[in-house]
Amino acid sequence: MTAIVTGGAEGMGRATALKFAREGADVVVGDINAEAGASLEANATDLPGRIVYVPCDVSIEDDVAHLIETAEKTFGKLDTIFNNAGIEQPVTASDEIAEDLFDKVIAVNLKGTFFGCKHALPALLRNGGGTIVNNSSVSAFANVGGNLSYAASKGGIMSMTRVIAIEYADRNVRCNAINPGVIDTQMNRRNRDLAADPEEIERRWRAITPLGRMGTGDEIAEAVLYLATPLSSFVTGIGLVIDGGRIAT
Repeated sequence: MTAIVTGGAEGMGRATALKFAREGADVVVGDINAEAGASLEANATDLPGRIVYVPCDVSIEDDVAHLIETAEKTFGKLDTIFNNAGIEQPVTASDEIAEDLFDKVIAVNLKGTFFGCKHALPALLRNGGGTIVNNSSVSAFANVGGNLSYAASKGGIMSMTRVIAIEYADRNVRCNAINPGVIDTQMNRRNRDLAADPEEIERRWRAITPLGRMGTGDEIAEAVLYLATPLSSFVTGIGLVIDGGRIAT
């Protein structure tokens, strides 16, 4: 299997790239963090599958197109893409969000996912079909407050996922999304450390999660692997919620 993981140098993307490679997949990782991407590639040489890092800003269409081209040229095909790259919005009242902040979040999260889908689809079709997994969020379903641009981007990803799933179902392409809750990632650690009371933020995260803890990158990777492979062969157009029970409350 040949896979692409955007935003794959850190966090959920890194865990997923490593999971794929441990399962024998060849993985092309796109990320703006060159140091972390190069480190990931260098430290994965003993795995059954290979990991290749490619600098990529998903908000730039040419970068994403180059990422797909690299996968096909290097490994001969593309079987799956995990459109994972995303950024957070600092907690901000909705009437105080600056236009440039809104535009940046939409450009990376929503437009970046669009570019990934747009350029992966022809490659998947050339390979006789394949899978797309998009990283949405519980924010697509649950109001967490103070994150209007982020929630809008993740809701848009869910809509995009459903459109592609139906449009390409008869061409052997499945498209699904994951919807993580609070996961122990660099992004959430940054949000926690910027808070006036980081310990209180972490207590709140645990309190809103019935399982009483944050999820892990490895738990996300397991879910992506399921949606990316024939393990989920009769599943398309869904948003798989991975949130420790949060939106069920």
